[in-house]
Amino acid sequence: MITGSGNKYMSTVRIDERNASADVWWCEGKQEYHWQLVWEDGGPYGTHVASGIATTKDQARADIVRTIIWTEDTWPRIEYFDNNR
Repeated sequence: MITGSGNKYMSTVRIDERNASADVWWCEGKQEYHWQLVWEDGGPYGTHVASGIATTKDQARADIVRTIIWTEDTWPRIEYFDNNR
């Protein structure tokens, strides 16, 4: 797992192999890659899930990395919660 950039406002979350898992898989029926990132915040909010669809495996992996970095940069500001409804 890749550790992201770190939260520039509060160092309250680091997403790595201790608190997260990520997976990429091929969906034969839809002919596309699906990805999912699950992480624990260690606090009152609990488990978080981000997922998406990509045309290539490399794109799916890049989306996971971007999601990790964005989460570490925005957690726990309202911006994180507003964009994850």
